[in-house]
Amino acid sequence: MSLQLLPPETLFRIFNCLNFSDLKAVVQVCRMTREIGEDPTLWKALKLLEVHPDDLKTVLGLPRLSKIEHIKISDRNSPRASRGWWTDPMSMVDEHVETLKLANLHILDISRCYLHDIDAKLLCEVLNNIEVVNANRANFSEEQLLEIFKGMSDSTRMKTLILNTTEEIEEEDIFADLSHINPDLFAKALTKLETVQISDACLTSDQLEALVKYMNKESNIKELGIANNDVSEIDPEEFAKAMNKLEKLDLSGTNLGDQERPNTFFKHMVAFTNLKVLDLGFNSFINNNNRSLNPKVFAKALNKIENLRMVGVDISDVQAQQLFKRMCVQTKIKELHFEDCKYDMSLINPNFLASGLNKLTKLKMANSSINGPQCLEFFVRMAQFTKLQYLDFSFLDLCGVPTDILAEALNKVEKVILADCHMTEDQSTSLFKTVAISTNINYLDLSLISVEHIPAEVLAQGAVKIETLKLVDSDLLREQIEEILIQVSSTTKLKLLEVSFEDAFVIDDEIIERSVLKELRLSEDYEYDEENWMQFYFP
Repeated sequence: MSLQLLPPETLFRIFNCLNFSDLKAVVQVCRMTREIGEDPTLWKALKLLEVHPDDLKTVLGLPRLSKIEHIKISDRNSPRASRGWWTDPMSMVDEHVETLKLANLHILDISRCYLHDIDAKLLCEVLNNIEVVNANRANFSEEQLLEIFKGMSDSTRMKTLILNTTEEIEEEDIFADLSHINPDLFAKALTKLETVQISDACLTSDQLEALVKYMNKESNIKELGIANNDVSEIDPEEFAKAMNKLEKLDLSGTNLGDQERPNTFFKHMVAFTNLKVLDLGFNSFINNNNRSLNPKVFAKALNKIENLRMVGVDISDVQAQQLFKRMCVQTKIKELHFEDCKYDMSLINPNFLASGLNKLTKLKMANSSINGPQCLEFFVRMAQFTKLQYLDFSFLDLCGVPTDILAEALNKVEKVILADCHMTEDQSTSLFKTVAISTNINYLDLSLISVEHIPAEVLAQGAVKIETLKLVDSDLLREQIEEILIQVSSTTKLKLLEVSFEDAFVIDDEIIERSVLKELRLSEDYEYDEENWMQFYFP
C-alpha cells in the first residue's frame, strides 16, 4: 500500500511513534512525508545537546525545531571546539539570551557557561520563564543572581534550579556564591520552587534560618540540596520539622552532627518523615562536643529511608551495630551507599549484616571495613537468596569466600563492580565458567584484577554472555581479547568491552575488522566512575 493513499492525520500518528533517527529518515523520502514529518509537534521532545551559543539562532530558526523544549548550551563537542577556536570559558551575551527568550523551552542547561556579560534583567526574565534551569557552576555576577532571586520571589514559572552540585570538580569550575542575597528574599524565592540544588553556595546561618522558617510555613520544595553549607547553628527543632517534609535531601558535609541537639533531627524522622532519599555523607555523629546521638534512634530513623547515602560518614561502632541490626529486622532501605565509612565492623554480627544487606536492591560498600567472617556470611546468604540487583564491593578482599559460593552469589546480580578486589585465580576462573553456563549479570567490572591465568576460551565463553565487560588494567593477553572478539556474534549479548590501550595494541587488525562487537573501548587508565553524588537533574 502506497503512503500517498493514507490520510495525512494517519501518517502523522504513525510518525509520532517513530524515534528521531527514523523520523529524520522519513522526511527525506518525498515531499509529502517531509511536509508532515517536519511538523514541530513531532520534534518538540528532542533534546538538543551541545549547542554552541553562536548556533542558537540557526538551530532554533529551523521550522521543525520551533517548539523544541529541551536544550543544552555547550561548545564541548562542537566543530569549533575540535578545531581549537574556543579555548576561553564559553561566554554568552544578550543576543544569545534574546534568542532563547523567543523559544518555548521547558528545560535549559547552561551549566559551566560564562554569563557575566548578559544584562541582569534580561537574564532574570528568561530564566524565570523556564521550568527547569540547570546552571550548575555557571559564572554569574552578584547583580545577576540578585536580580534572578528578586524575579523568582515575585513570579516565576521555574520549578527546578540547579546552581551547584557536589559532583567532581573540574578545572576552572566556579561556584555560585549566594551569601550576598538578603535572607528573606533568598527564602521567599526558593520556597516557590520544587527542586533546589544550592550546595557549596556559601550560605549564611541567617539565610538557612530564613529558609527553614519559610519552609515550615508554606513551601513548594520537595527536593533540596544544601551540601557543604554549615547547618550546625540552625535551631534543631525548626530544622528537623522543615527537612522531614521533603522527599529528597542532600545534607552531606553540613556538620549536622554538630547541632546543639543532634537527636532532634532523627527523632522527628522516627515520628514522621516524607524523606525517601537522604544523603548524610561526610558528617560525623560521634559525641561531638560531648553531645551524644542515641544509636537506637539513629538506626530506627535511617531505616525509614529508601535511598540512603552515607559515604565518608564517621559513626560509632554501636551506631553501626544498631543500624545493621535494625536493617535485619525492619527496613525500608532499598539502596545503600556505605563507602569509606569510619567505624569498627567487629561489633556487628555477621548474620545481622548479611541478612540486612541482602534485602536491598542496590549496595555500594567499596573500600568498607567489612571483615572476613562478615564477607563470607554475606555471600553465603546471597548465594541462597538475595534481592540485590547492583553490587559494588570494589577494593575489598574476597579471597576467604569459597570459589563456588562466590560465583553462584555474583551470578544472581545484574550489575557487579569488583574493581581492584583481592580474588584468587580459582575464584575469577570459576566466575567466568559459571557465567558461561547461566547468569543474570549484564554489567561486570573486574578492572585492576589480573585475569591472564584464565584460559582464553573460558574467558570468552563467559564474556559474550554479558552486555558490558570492563577489564581495564587486568593484564589481558592478546589471545584472550582476540578470542572474545571472535566469539561475539548476533546471538551473543556482549556489546561493550573496555580494556587497556596497551592490552589492545597488539590485537590483529583483521580480527577487529571482522568482529561484530558494537564497541571496543580503549582506556589509558582505569577510572572508577561510579557517581557518589546525589543527582537532582537528569539530562
